[in-house]
Amino acid sequence: MISDSTLVVRSPEPLTAAVDGEIVMLSPDRGAYFGLNAVGSSIWELIGEPRTVSSLCQALMDQYDVDRETCDAEVVGFLGQLERAGLVEVRG
Repeated sequence: MISDSTLVVRSPEPLTAAVDGEIVMLSPDRGAYFGLNAVGSSIWELIGEPRTVSSLCQALMDQYDVDRETCDAEVVGFLGQLERAGLVEVRG
């Protein structure tokens, strides 16, 4: 389960490119294509280095007008989707 203290980092597997300020990814292993909106792209950039969910939410709250509760819920859900797709590594 992903929590505030969970450490996350991007998986090295997907091929990525920036297109009109958003990130698009191709997972050759899964044969799947993914597109991230502006907030998803910000998260992707922020997890280029391992970081906790708590520090990720703090960075997003500094960048966007969002409260902590909403940020936590949305980020945990989004990271769960990325984890299931094999696009992030989740550590403890």
